[in-house]
Amino acid sequence: MEYKKILKRKKLKITPKRIAIINYFLKKDKYATPFDVWIYLKKNFKKIGLPTIYRNLEEFEKIGILTKIKGEENRFYYGICKMLNKKHHHHIICTSCHKISDFELCNFEQIKGEIEEMTNFEIKEHQFFLKGICKDCKEGGVNEKI
Repeated sequence: MEYKKILKRKKLKITPKRIAIINYFLKKDKYATPFDVWIYLKKNFKKIGLPTIYRNLEEFEKIGILTKIKGEENRFYYGICKMLNKKHHHHIICTSCHKISDFELCNFEQIKGEIEEMTNFEIKEHQFFLKGICKDCKEGGVNEKI
């Protein structure tokens, strides 16, 4: 499992709870709140607290296993990142079924200079994600927001 290699490379202990969190996202293939993850994992781990979930999700986001998304009601959601920092990429999120997809297209370098000139900032990095309706939801007539 590629995700175990990342944990090991980042010197994070490979624990049953961490593996269960990663497997949750791989199985669901959708974004979720920390609370959603906690409810799911409580079935298999008697002693797992919500702070443990928050800590692990934040750590996974820092090392590129998960991506963090701010929803409309200012709640944070997490989703699995399948590209695992191999290449520069971004994410697109279905606001109906909560599926996340990765894409490599990025023309930021073409506009970076103009933005720096306008704002008088030196840009060091950027993050970008799109929200929309996936093909399955669109064909099914669903059009909800997060």
